[in-house]
Amino acid sequence: SSGINAEYGGDMTVYDDLFFSGCPKFLSPVVSENPTPFGTSGPRGLQLQVFKAEVEQQRLIPTLRSFLKLYTSIPISKLAKFLDMNENEVRCCLMAFKHKKEIAKGDSVDQTTLDIDFYVDKDMIHISDTKIARHYGDYYVQQVLKLKESNKLILGSALTRPAAPPSA
Repeated sequence: SSGINAEYGGDMTVYDDLFFSGCPKFLSPVVSENPTPFGTSGPRGLQLQVFKAEVEQQRLIPTLRSFLKLYTSIPISKLAKFLDMNENEVRCCLMAFKHKKEIAKGDSVDQTTLDIDFYVDKDMIHISDTKIARHYGDYYVQQVLKLKESNKLILGSALTRPAAPPSA
C-alpha cells in the first residue's frame, strides 16, 4: 500500500482500478431495476467502498509507526503537527493502528506492527518498544536453559565416575 501511494502520489483512483481488476463478481441478493455490473453502484460499488475505507485506514499506519518508534512519549498535538492532521484525526489513526495491531496478533502474516506498543493518557502518547523487552527475555531464557544443561552434565558425570579405591 505504501509503495503504491509513493508511486502514484496517493491517488485513490489507482485503488479503484486495482480493485476492479482483481475482485470477483459480487452477486446481490436483491434484483436491481437498473443493473450496472461494471459501475460503482450495486454490490461491487459497496465492496469498493469497504475496500477503500480499509485502504484509507491502513495508508497512514507505516508513517504513524515510524514516528512512534522515534519517541518514548509524545503529545498528540505534536504528532498531529508532524502528520499535518488535527488531533481528532490522529486519535482515530491511533485507534485504527491499535486495532490492526490486535488483529495481527492473531495472524502470523504481518508481524511488523507488533514490535511497538502504546497507550494514550489524556493528550500524551506513551510508547514502549516491545521488541527490546522480548530480546532481553529471550536471552535470559536461553541462559537459564544453558545453565540447566550444564548442571545435568556435571551431575551426570559425577554420578557415573567410578569410586576411588580406598587407600590403605
